[in-house]
Amino acid sequence: SSAPRSLAMDEDLPRAHIKRLVKHKLSTLDNVDAKGQSFEPNIQKEALTAYGECAKIFIHYLTATANDVCRDHKRSTISDADVLAAIEECDFGELVEDVRATLDAFRDAKRTKKARDAEAKETRDEGDDDEVEKRDDGGGGDGGGD
Repeated sequence: SSAPRSLAMDEDLPRAHIKRLVKHKLSTLDNVDAKGQSFEPNIQKEALTAYGECAKIFIHYLTATANDVCRDHKRSTISDADVLAAIEECDFGELVEDVRATLDAFRDAKRTKKARDAEAKETRDEGDDDEVEKRDDGGGGDGGGD
């Protein structure tokens, strides 16, 4: 039987996601060695662990600050506005517009999906209605004879 996972391990962010984020950012930077040659940097496992720990600390700090903002407004549910205010309060105001744009894109995608799902349901329901009409008009189902 394996040992139970510690709380710290349960909070670990997926290493593959961290690596993907780091590699994506590195791909946007100019990576040139001392000779002026481009290269793709490698990332040590320990560095990924450090990134993960930093992200967890940032999330914990941001959560505590957003919770304070929420409590100050006498609410018990943290909203996106609380998180944005917490970002400002933590002196990361330059991130607010990017986060707001991501939230707007998320809401738009959600609205689009909801509209698409409603349209698909309406189309299915119309198909069901047509099927019922065909059975009703199909004749002979009334049980009455000559």
